[in-house]
Amino acid sequence: MATGLLAAAALAPIQPVSASPRPATAPTRADPARIGAPTPVAELTKDLDAVVAYSPPDTCLSVMIDGEPVYQHDATLPLVPASTEKLLTATVALERLRGDLRFETRVVATAAPAAGVVTGDLTLVGGGDPTLMTDAYRFARRIGADQPAASLDALADRIKAAGVQRITGRVVGDETRYDTVRSVPSWPERYVTQNQSGPLSALTVDDGYVLRFPAPGDDGPVVRERSIDPAGDAARLLTDRLLMRGIKVDGAGGAGAGVAPAGAVDVAALASAPLEEIVGYMLLSSDNQIAELLTKEIGRAAGGGGTTAAGAVAIEQRAAELKIRTAGSDVVDGSGLDPGNRVTCDELMSVLGVAGGPGGAVGRSLPVAGRSGTLADRFRGTTAEGRLRAKTGSLSSVTALAGFVDLPEGGTATFAYVANGRPVGKNALAAQDLLGNVLAGYLPPCPDTASAPLVAPVAPYAGQVATLAMFPLQSVLLPGAVLPLHVFEDRYRALVDRCVALDEDFGVVLIARGSEVGGQDQRTDVGTRARIVEAQQATDGRWAVIAVGLTRLRVDAWLPDAPHPLADTSDWPDPPAPSGLDGALEASTARLRRVLGLRGELGEPGPPSTVDLEVDLTVDDASLASYRLVGLSPLGDLDRQRLLASPDIGDRLARLDGLLDEEENVCRQRLSGG
Repeated sequence: MATGLLAAAALAPIQPVSASPRPATAPTRADPARIGAPTPVAELTKDLDAVVAYSPPDTCLSVMIDGEPVYQHDATLPLVPASTEKLLTATVALERLRGDLRFETRVVATAAPAAGVVTGDLTLVGGGDPTLMTDAYRFARRIGADQPAASLDALADRIKAAGVQRITGRVVGDETRYDTVRSVPSWPERYVTQNQSGPLSALTVDDGYVLRFPAPGDDGPVVRERSIDPAGDAARLLTDRLLMRGIKVDGAGGAGAGVAPAGAVDVAALASAPLEEIVGYMLLSSDNQIAELLTKEIGRAAGGGGTTAAGAVAIEQRAAELKIRTAGSDVVDGSGLDPGNRVTCDELMSVLGVAGGPGGAVGRSLPVAGRSGTLADRFRGTTAEGRLRAKTGSLSSVTALAGFVDLPEGGTATFAYVANGRPVGKNALAAQDLLGNVLAGYLPPCPDTASAPLVAPVAPYAGQVATLAMFPLQSVLLPGAVLPLHVFEDRYRALVDRCVALDEDFGVVLIARGSEVGGQDQRTDVGTRARIVEAQQATDGRWAVIAVGLTRLRVDAWLPDAPHPLADTSDWPDPPAPSGLDGALEASTARLRRVLGLRGELGEPGPPSTVDLEVDLTVDDASLASYRLVGLSPLGDLDRQRLLASPDIGDRLARLDGLLDEEENVCRQRLSGG
């Protein structure tokens, strides 16, 4: 590791805008709790002012830290939300329809099969399931197990299992649960040709598209054509699957749309995944069709009928009842595609709170920066990777982001950002990226009240207090880990000179924001005491050093540079390991081994799954064992910093388990082709 210029900047350069930076409108400001606190609220406000300055005039921004407002800019300004509208749709759907709801697709006839024969037509009745698809479509579209899907082929199997051998009539598709308006009337015409959503119907199979396969021997592509008769096409697809199972359909050629007869009896049925899973996928992938079909279902459940207009009214009414609707907001559709939608940042913040915060069904389903969904390719290699989870929104004149950020030393930032412009421009996108990284690197000031909870231990196991030379780096050193350094900056050469001459230790902390070169960096307050075990100096004064992490420390106060950074520090070892920790270590070890194995299958860099992970607590130190697991895990530096700052071994392992579970899910999704 070379100190000086270690890594490229996390963000692309932001080009200045023509207008001078605009101060935030009535931002909430708070004085730092103590002088020298890293990135206090006042400094955060300055950073967020910069976000606003690089944004279009029509921009709102609101930020809370652990439920307390810290910043607002035009938070009550109604703006076009794009797909952040789905946060409201999801919240009302889960609250109004219940998360355990399953959409049911039924097959009915005028009478139960007699001697294997259905007399008359067999009717496929749509229940509004947006996930109904054929196995062929799932294969052709490479839809993985992570996406909820109800199989029309499985429904055909159930019809056969019900004893049906022959149908004297035809197969009919009934879509009367909703209206037959295939898209939102006020949408621009290009949305249909762009396939922003498939045709809307209560009986939709294969997203409302028809697959056209190439002729045998032709290696051409599978073509997906938009259906103009979703219910009729669903009936035809079911007919094909019944014939393949040896069921005779006398009117096979006449399959089409129709209505189930009054008093019909059930022959078979198929339930979807729970609504919570469907909503989760909608948020993760920003699926417009799911959002629009849920809107129609909300309208039906509210008594207004299965229409977009009824659903929009019901969403607005329920939002008002939940006290999350603000003046000037307007719901036109459920997906956010319609340019007539309006939302405020205050409303988005309220939605995120009412939906249960980061641990609620909505919060858990949001895309994770650099990891999943619509954020899989964003924020990679930045402080926000793996820490930010949010709903994106994008139209030609809109960019929006709303969700949560896990702070480096615990706590949560909740935020909403919506920018409107024609077009929105690269500056606004860069400002959005800056927002994510500012919040991901925020370290709140330490409280100075007597009643504030202690972070550093004061029990007998707390270690020594000392003034140490400090080496801020853009990576985390864990206790027990080896740190190679190539030191060429003058002030850090002086640090090595001192440590080698006086046989002194030094401290290593993570740079939360800024560079290793030239100072003016923002540093974390939790780091590791390190000791040089090997040092070689070149003729030009540069040092090649190998150091080892000894124990965790806390910075009590930063002192003036001399010329390198200095700080008063206290060693902060873990509390004594409780009994029964063996099981937690074994569980974390098993998780890590699974993740390393999956990453190996994907060709990702890292240690192999066969790496020695065994721990014997009769010999090994439990604290160092936990740090070793953290060091071997595929984590970003901010995740490692948070685990370094965990108050005890058990908390560290629990947090690590959550991160490994998330990584395992991502790996399995990638391996399944999702």
